[in-house]
Amino acid sequence: MTEMRWISKQEEAELPTFKNHEEAINYFEEKYGEKFVFEESAETDNGICFFYRLIIDEEAYIKGVTELNATGYVGMKFKNSYQPIQIMEDGSIHIAH
Repeated sequence: MTEMRWISKQEEAELPTFKNHEEAINYFEEKYGEKFVFEESAETDNGICFFYRLIIDEEAYIKGVTELNATGYVGMKFKNSYQPIQIMEDGSIHIAH
């Protein structure tokens, strides 16, 4: 598998328009597989927002999650090991850069 990297602003701009959350999920799961993981969802003024993580550095991510669960501490290596992706019910996407 090729090395994972962050989705660029250019790549985000070129994403297809999704009709709903499920369509967006299918796209990301097909493209990134198990590297695309669900974190949580929250009710917002604009509907439900689903929070995902695109894992870039699996080793640092797993180590960071373990450390977070054990100590409550979040290190920079962990924060840089994944890219946050938010998907709204209506299929709109926001990717942190």
